[in-house]
Amino acid sequence: MTELNDWIRDSVANAAESQGLTAYAIAKLLNGSPTEETVKRYIAKRCHLGTQHVSKICDVLGLDLRVRKRK
Repeated sequence: MTELNDWIRDSVANAAESQGLTAYAIAKLLNGSPTEETVKRYIAKRCHLGTQHVSKICDVLGLDLRVRKRK
């Protein structure tokens, strides 16, 4: 599961950077939930977030989280 979490986190960080969005901007777009500091720590790999917060961040960045069946 760690590899998947790292892959999602890296995708979030890359999308934020390519769109020029800071942790402050992401938190502001999310009305402060999660906070700027939490977004910053998540992207820096200093904390983990639950699916609800990760999903909200992905929505702001235009990323889709999907479940798919393994082959």
